[in-house]
Amino acid sequence: MLSVAEDVVKDPNEEEAEAKSAENAEDEARSSEVDPAEMAEEDLSYEAGESSGDEGPSASGPDPRDTQIEELTQQLLRTRADFDNFRRRTRQEREELVQFATKKLLADLLPVLDNFDRALQALEGVDEPQMKQGIEMVHRQLTQVMHQYGVTEMEAAGAPFDPSQHEAVMQEQVEGQEPGRVIEVLQKGYLLHGKVLRPAMVKVSV
Repeated sequence: MLSVAEDVVKDPNEEEAEAKSAENAEDEARSSEVDPAEMAEEDLSYEAGESSGDEGPSASGPDPRDTQIEELTQQLLRTRADFDNFRRRTRQEREELVQFATKKLLADLLPVLDNFDRALQALEGVDEPQMKQGIEMVHRQLTQVMHQYGVTEMEAAGAPFDPSQHEAVMQEQVEGQEPGRVIEVLQKGYLLHGKVLRPAMVKVSV
């Protein structure tokens, strides 16, 4: 029997056709591949397009949210300023209340102080050193207590007449003295923390 050859001899034309088809397949594969650089450029161009699209509405006018934030900020600043003013007024009123809470009591003690002054004047020509010393001591203690509570004697003699501090009960024309000056203090005036506790009774030049 004739043996059949295992290898089949191919036609040269068929081999050339197969080689061309293989080359065409490789070209198609290469053309279907995506270049990473081209993909990056496309992504950048796409993002740029999105950002330019987002800027469109803001370029047309101011954002109303910014205006609202500005208004709320100004309102907060005004509220804070009002609260600071309120706190300062409250603190000042409290301090004044503490300072002037004893105003009536101190005013009632002024006639007592006046009587001590008159007693000392009456003892100037009397030979009673012990009595005078005792009255001076009590007068000094009372004056110190009044000072502790903010009471000070008003300096009125020789000062220009001030109706807010002086009460003119007498007028007198004095040679060489300009008008409107306090020439004599008939009753002492006192201040409480710089404010008039009792006006001074004075004689004024005309």
